[in-house]
Order: sequence, then C-alpha cells, then structure tokens
Amino acid sequence: MLAMYRSFLKSSLILAALLVASWFAQPANAQSYLKNSEIGLSAFGQITGSSNGDGISVKPGDSLGGQATFRHIYHPWLGYEAGYGYTRFTDRYSSLPFGIQHNTHEFEGSYLLTAPHLLGIQPFGLAGISALLYSPSLNGGQNVSAQARPAFTFGVGANFPLLTSHFGVRVQYRGLYHQTPDYGEANLKTGTWRLSSEPAVGVYLHF
Repeated sequence: MLAMYRSFLKSSLILAALLVASWFAQPANAQSYLKNSEIGLSAFGQITGSSNGDGISVKPGDSLGGQATFRHIYHPWLGYEAGYGYTRFTDRYSSLPFGIQHNTHEFEGSYLLTAPHLLGIQPFGLAGISALLYSPSLNGGQNVSAQARPAFTFGVGANFPLLTSHFGVRVQYRGLYHQTPDYGEANLKTGTWRLSSEPAVGVYLHF
C-alpha cells in the first residue's frame, strides 16, 4: 500500500509540474478560456463502514488512494467539479472464507459552493453523484465479476494559497454513500448501503 501511495505521489508531482509548465507556455486566449478554473491532485485515506444484511456481514479494509479533479467557477459562489479517483482495498464477507480484493474507480460530478476568501483561505462545499466501479484484482478477486454502483457524494474543505493566488494546498473531507457491492452473487448480497469517508490533502492550480 505504501508503494502504491509513493507511486501515485511521484506521478502526481510530475503531472503537476508539466501542467504548470504548459500553462505558462499557452497563448493568452487559452488562459482566458480556463479563467476561474482549477485542476487538483490529492491523496486520500479511505475508511469504509461495515454493513450487515440478509445474514451477511461485510468488513472493508482501510486504504490509501488518489484523486484528480477539474473545477470551474461560473458564478462568484457557484461552480462544478468533475473528478476521477482510485483506490484498492479488500472487502471481507462472512459468507466467504477469503476476502475480495478490488480496484475501485470513481467517476464524480458535483456542484460546488465556494465562500468568500477569509484571511486568504477559501472554504468550499460540494454535493453530487459518482459512479463507483469495483474491479476485482487478478489474484485476490475470487473470480467474481466487476460491478458498478451509484454513490451520493458530499464534502467540505478549504484552499490555502501558497505565495500566489494561482497555487496552493487543498484540505478536504469527502463522503460517498453507496450500495455495498455483491458482484451479482447471491451469497454476497446484503441489500445495504454504506459510507466511505475520504479525508484528503493535495495541491491545486488556479487559472
């Protein structure tokens, strides 16, 4: 898990550096098009609650993951966010002797509410929907099929500019309320929903 986090962090820093360099190299009309937009890269810890239903209990493992986002502010207080997130963890079902390890891909779309800057800090809140794709791993997936689940997404956080208003640190909490996966297997079906909490820290670039 630590190796995955380091790999994501290294890739994120390289991507951020390339984006900064390309932004300064763009002509003025491209920068004007992206005005009031932001790109962000974050690392998060995922903590998912246990669930119980139909005589089956599911205990998820904690994990680390990463998310890339694009935001656009079209009104002083309103905007939207689109994002992709990835993590990998194991769900342990009481009806199976071994846990199911899966790669989880999140495709998010949310409305964004931004507050006025306070001492240079800008709080925000978001709410929207996500599509979660559970893709069982090759060796630890117990040969079950991939499955997509909807999720209600919400969160709060703040941007902290560093030296300039165009770059800074983002700290946030995101919650995803979603159905417990069953991969289409009757012996894994709980009929329940669960909450995944994702405290995150990362960087953003404001255009």
